[in-house]
This record gives sequence, C-alpha cells and structure tokens, in this order.
Amino acid sequence: MKKVSVLIIAVLVFGGADSFGRNEPLANEGKDGLYVKSIEQVLRLDESEIDLGTAVLIISEQWNQNVYGRRYLTRLDDMAFEIRRRLEAKNLPANYRAIEVINDYLFDESGFKSVKDAGDPKDLFLHTVLDKKRGYCLSLSVLYLSLGERLGLPLYGVVVPEHFFVRYDDGRVRFNIETTGKGGSADDEHYIKKFGVPTDNGDSIYMKNLSKKQTLGCFLNNLGNSYNDVGDADAALRALERAVDLNPSLAESLTNLGNMYLNEGYIADAVYQYQQALKINPSDAKTHNNLGNAYFRRDWLNDAIAEYTQALKLDANFIEAYKNLAGAYCKKEMYELAIMQLDHAIRMEPKNAGLYRQFGDVYSQMNDYQRAITQYKKALKIDSDLAEAIRLVRQHH
Repeated sequence: MKKVSVLIIAVLVFGGADSFGRNEPLANEGKDGLYVKSIEQVLRLDESEIDLGTAVLIISEQWNQNVYGRRYLTRLDDMAFEIRRRLEAKNLPANYRAIEVINDYLFDESGFKSVKDAGDPKDLFLHTVLDKKRGYCLSLSVLYLSLGERLGLPLYGVVVPEHFFVRYDDGRVRFNIETTGKGGSADDEHYIKKFGVPTDNGDSIYMKNLSKKQTLGCFLNNLGNSYNDVGDADAALRALERAVDLNPSLAESLTNLGNMYLNEGYIADAVYQYQQALKINPSDAKTHNNLGNAYFRRDWLNDAIAEYTQALKLDANFIEAYKNLAGAYCKKEMYELAIMQLDHAIRMEPKNAGLYRQFGDVYSQMNDYQRAITQYKKALKIDSDLAEAIRLVRQHH
C-alpha cells in the first residue's frame, strides 16, 4: 500500500482543500516513483512512473546522511503549488504560458542563480540548490524539471557537450529554456555552435529530448565526477558505469569512465571507453589527450604522439596536451621536439611554474645541467613550493 501523499499532509496542515490553490492534486500525485527508496528501484520503473525530484533526492541522501529527502520534496511541492496559484490568479493554463511565471518566481523573486564556477561538487545536488538557491546548468535544470513534472508541463532535459538545458515541447510549441540565464530562450543553432555539437552522428544523444532515465544518466555522470573530486573512487566508478549503461551514446560519460579506469590502472578498458567516446564526438580535444595518456602508459609512444597532436589541432591553446606531447618526445629522446612543445606552451602561459620544471627535466635528461638549473630556478621564482625542483637545483648546483 502506498504512503499517505504529501498533498494530503499539506491539506491537513494548511487547513482545507481550498487553501493556497491546493484544491487539486499536483500532476505527479500517486506516481510509484514518489515511494521508492533506492536508485535501483527508480530505474526499474516505467518512465511514466518516475518522479525525477524523488530520484535525485535519494542520491542526495546517499551523498550526505544528514539530508532528509522528504523534507525537500515537501518544499518542491510547496513551490509547485505557489506557481500553480499564480497561474490560476492570472487565468493562465499550465502550458507554455506558464514558463514566464516560473521564471519570474524562481529567478527574479526567489533569487535562484547560476554559480560562476561549477567546481564545488556539492552544487550538483538538489538539496544544495534548494538550500543555497544556486547551481549550475544541470542542477538548476533538475530543479526546473522537478517543478515541471509537478505542474504537468511537457519539459525535457537536453544535453550537449559540457552543458545541459531544458526544453518545452508539447508537439506544437517547442522552445529551449536556459536555466543559467534566468530561463531565457536560445535556438538550437546557438547550442550547436557554442558547444560544438557533432551533427554527423544520427545515434548521438545530443540536442534530443531526454527521457527521465537519460536525464538521470547525465546526473550520474556528474555524480561520478563529484565522488572522484572528494576521493571516493569506488563510488565514482559505480556511478559512471551506471551512467554509461543509461546513456551509451553520451561521449562525456564514456570519457569520464575512461578516466576512472585509467586512474585505477585498467588501461585496456580506458582505451576502449575513449575510443567509443571519439566515435560519438571526434572533435573532443580532451578525449584525444586522455587517449594519448592511456597509450603513453602502455608505452605506445607513436600512438600517444598522434593523439596529443590531434588534440592540439583541435585546440591550439591546450597546455596539458603540449606538456604531454613534450613528455612523449622526451621519452623517445627526441629532445628538440620536446623543447619546441614547451616553448609553445610557455609563450601562452609564461607564469606556469610546471612548464619550467618540465623544461628543466628535459635538459636534465640531456645531461645539460646548467640549463636544467636555469629552468628550475625560473620555476622556483613562480612557485617556491616546487620541492622536486628545489631538490634538483641543489643536486646539480
């Protein structure tokens, strides 16, 4: 038997069916997805029974034992009731005309906003977004989608390389909603150009209306990165493997899983994931660079050099690829080519201490210790904490 719904509780607390526009249940009322307790249970549901807000709050509870998801679900319901009350007050239907009301309520009145830097792993989670009223593209979109499912709106998540947004699509009216831009709209071409969406792969997940399970797959991809950021490799690996199972054509998930495999020493598995990712998005410089790292670990230096070179063709400002290419050339004792790569990189980042340290390593391997010392000293002027450089300076002084 299902639990007593949040709506019934709300009616008891707020004093009657006519209070605060609560005379009708929310659109997600009675869904099986409201009563599940694990992601495994969520993923066994039919799409129509999944409640996205409940699913991501289960993940919040797993991330932080102090989070009580039901409390946040009540907050989501309250927000949805308030939006619906405003629609009723303006005599507006729950269709595309509701979007302006949602945007005003969320971004102008409530103050939800986009973070400048998505580096904090906690900014992924819905409970954090609700508490701090901030998030990045995926986490703000999950909030938006969670409200949409409570209002019965035809909203879908949409993913492009390194970005996520929302789309309204009722079969007649269709437009995009940018949650990092206060709910503003941009056409498909904007996203295709800005985020380098591959357009010659019909099997790609990019720019399509996502199912709720596919949206959860995107969330699990970022969850894997969050666990990796806090040093929980096992949880990161589990999340990323599940993300790939849900979205096998999302190149980012394949690349991130490849990164985890490489970190754990599963080099052949890493190579496979990178290669699959590049079939989907061959213009991803980072994945070419990472594949080069996997080849380097196998001592397949010519293959590594080819991948690093391709990464630089795609992104001429990719400092890490210059460093890696220099390392591969150095291992092949092609020192002049290694120096050439580091020269390019230093011209772009003259204050990068790591580049001077690597320069010193190259000269040291060439037995040119005077030049090595000069480069190590340059590194130390920028970053006095480079202990290895200090040791080498003292060793060769």
